[in-house]
Amino acid sequence: MRTEADELLEGSIDLHAHIFPQVFLEEPGRVRDHEWAELAIQSGMKGFVMKSHLWPTMAQASLINQVYKNFNAMGAIVLNSNVGGISPFAAESATRLGAKIIWMPTYTTKNDIKKGAYSKQIETAYKQPPPKKNLSIFDKDGEIAQEVNLVLEIARDANIAIATGHLSAEEGVALAKRASKIGLKKFIFTHPIISVVGATEEQLMEVSNLGYFIEFTWISAFPMWQGLDPNLIAKFAKKIGPHRCLMTTDAQLDWNPPPPEMLRMFIASMLRIGLKSQEIRLMVQENPSRLVDLY
Repeated sequence: MRTEADELLEGSIDLHAHIFPQVFLEEPGRVRDHEWAELAIQSGMKGFVMKSHLWPTMAQASLINQVYKNFNAMGAIVLNSNVGGISPFAAESATRLGAKIIWMPTYTTKNDIKKGAYSKQIETAYKQPPPKKNLSIFDKDGEIAQEVNLVLEIARDANIAIATGHLSAEEGVALAKRASKIGLKKFIFTHPIISVVGATEEQLMEVSNLGYFIEFTWISAFPMWQGLDPNLIAKFAKKIGPHRCLMTTDAQLDWNPPPPEMLRMFIASMLRIGLKSQEIRLMVQENPSRLVDLY
C-alpha cells in the first residue's frame, strides 16, 4: 500500500544514520550498508550521509556509489579523540576525501561524559579508554579554541556542513555564533531537544536565526531510546519554521526498522500530527539537498 508518506520519502536525504558495524562486529545491527542502500533506492530516496562515532565513512560511501549508480551515499567524520579530536588535520583530510558533514565530538565530549550518554556505551564495549576525554570547544580561558576556529574555516572553504555532535547546548550556540562570524554557510544543531543536549527554545531560535538548521531525529521517539513525544518535534518545527529544520533518523541497532522505513514512519507521524506536505518536504528533501549540494 502506498501513502502520502511514501511519496514524500521519494527524493529524501537522510543526513544522519549510522553504519554497520559501527562499534564492534557482534553488535546487533538492522541492515548492512549495501542493504541500506538497496532499500533506499527501492524507496526512491536520493541519498544518505553515513555516520560512525568511531571512524570516517568516506571510503565506504565511495564504494556504495561505485556499486549503486545514480545514488548518493555520502561520507562524514566525527571528531572524537580516536581520530585526533577537534583536529584541523582530520577535518582537512576528511574534506579532501569527500566528507559532506564534519560532526563535532560525541562520546568524548565533556558534556556527553557528564550526562552519561554514548560515552557509557563505549565504556561498556571496550576495555581500553579513548585516548582523550572531556573535549570541549572552549579553551582553558573559556574562549573558543583556535583549533575549533581552524576546523570552521576548513569547512567554510570546502563548503560543507559542521554539526554540533554531543556538545552542550551552550557550546552549540557559541559554535553557531562563531561559525556565522567566520562565514560558514552550512551548520546543523545536532538533535538539540534530546537529553544529551537539552537546548531551550530560546537556544534553538538563536541558532536558527543565524540561518542555520535545527535537526530532529526519529530515534529519539523510540521507547528503547528516549521516548520523545513526536508532538514536541512538530511543535518546535512549527515554531522555528520548517525552512530551518531537518528530519533525520539517527538509525542504529536492531530495535529500529531499516533507515528508509524509519524515515517513512517519521514522515507519516508528522503528517498525522498535522504538519503539511510542503513543510515536511522542506525538512526531508529541500533542506538536506541544500546542505549536501544535491539540488
